[in-house]
Parts: sequence; C-alpha cells; structure tokens
Amino acid sequence: FAQSEKFAIKMVPGPNQTVRMRAIQDMELDMSFESETPSAAALPEPVKMMARAVFALTQKVGARDKEGNVSAEVTYDEVSSEMMVNGQPTQIGDKVDKFIGKKIMTTFNSRGEMIDLKIPPDLGLPEESFKQMLKSFYGNLPQTPIGVGEVATAPLDFTVPLPVPGAPPLKIDGQIKSMLVSVEKDTTGRTAKFDQTMEGKMVSDMEVPGPNGQIKMSLDFKLNGGGGMVMNVDKGVLKSSDSKVSFGGKLKMSGESSATTFPTINFQGTMKVTVTGSN
Repeated sequence: FAQSEKFAIKMVPGPNQTVRMRAIQDMELDMSFESETPSAAALPEPVKMMARAVFALTQKVGARDKEGNVSAEVTYDEVSSEMMVNGQPTQIGDKVDKFIGKKIMTTFNSRGEMIDLKIPPDLGLPEESFKQMLKSFYGNLPQTPIGVGEVATAPLDFTVPLPVPGAPPLKIDGQIKSMLVSVEKDTTGRTAKFDQTMEGKMVSDMEVPGPNGQIKMSLDFKLNGGGGMVMNVDKGVLKSSDSKVSFGGKLKMSGESSATTFPTINFQGTMKVTVTGSN
C-alpha cells in the first residue's frame, strides 16, 4: 500500500453483518489513608480491591436507509462480575443477570457516529454508560482518515463514578493517540494494526451533602497507559484490542466545622481491558 493512502476507520461495522464481541476488564486498586492530625491511630486500614467484569454481545447491523444510516440490534450474551476486597470475595449484586438476552437498538450515520440509542427501561443502564462501553469495544478509533505511520489524536472521553454519596461522576480530561502501524490484505479484507497511548487527568473541587452539613472535596487524579488494536478496515470489524492503564491520585475532604476532620484517601491502581471480535 502506498504510504500516502488514507484509511477511514469507522466505529460501526458495515451493513448486513453480525458481529460478536467479548471484553474482559481487570482492575486492581489500592487505597490508603493519611491525616495531618496526631490521631493517626484512628485511620482506616489500607484497602486492596481486585475486580473483574466480562461482557459479551452480538451486534446485528441492518441495511442502509436512504439517508445512509444503519441500525444495529445489540444483545447481551454474557455478563458477569466479581470483586475481592482484602482477599475476601464481595457480593456485588445480582443486577448483571437481567442484562442477558436484552436488546438495545442503536443507529449510526454514514460517518459511523451514533445518532440514536434505545435502551430497555428495566435495565437501569444510563445512556452514557452504554456509549462508553461501545467505545471501549472499538478502542476509541480515530475520527479522521489516517495513513500508515501517521498518528491521530482523539479526546479520552469517559466519566468515572466517585464512590461518595451525592458526588457526581467525574469526567476525564485527556487524549488518546493512535498510530497506524501497518495495513495488510488477506482473504477477509484489509487488516489495520494500531499502537495506542493515552493520558488524562481529573482535577476537581466540589461540595456534597453530609450528615453535618456540606463536605468540600478536592480530587487530583492522573492516568496513563497504552496498548494495541487490530481491525478489519473493509468490514469495520474489530479483531482484537488490549490496553493497560495505570492511575493514581488523592481525594481530600473537609467539613464546614473545623471539628470535622476526614483522612486523605490515596488511590493507586491499574486497569487492563482485552477485547476480541469476530463476524
């Protein structure tokens, strides 16, 4: 292939295809506590959390309509999750079972952008959460055509729920860089290989309600990592992707009264996501 040839990488598979995808997400998180007050003996013990989530789904893409849009029916085939806290299994809940067999309807325009989404109301799944999951399946693809050896930059676009009652989810401010390493042709079409790096941060000050008034919270959080991705350019089908991200930061809290003190929480962890696809 000529070095100057550009390839448009779309998130949605081509029309009239059935695609199966499976993702495994492993996370390790260490939390420790510190205080500026002498009563350090009252600090909570460090916490080590390990979690795994598995998603598998089938995406059936229909024909293009007169506007060039395609609709896709997404069905959950497998959903499971498990968590260990300080070496002990922790019950997450049985809500994941209700995803099995549920159908979600999505519509994409000719540029591969999601323009409509219909989620069964009994799932209780926020629209933004599902959009983020699809992006993770497709590895945050470049939005513009890219040539071999070139690097495309896109926003690192996702939010992180904060495990504090009343606190809103926090948005990552960062970017992901994708370099097209090679494009090879075989009997199934052209296969593109990407190297990806990502970095981001969250710096936020907020207030949340507490039992004795408002609690001020200050978060300073950073992440970085990378991985690789392989996909069929002609079919728009992801073959595989893997990424590993390291993250860390501090969460500081203070109450309205000077008598109310909270320990600073230190976060350090890694998250690994592996995705495989077939059609």
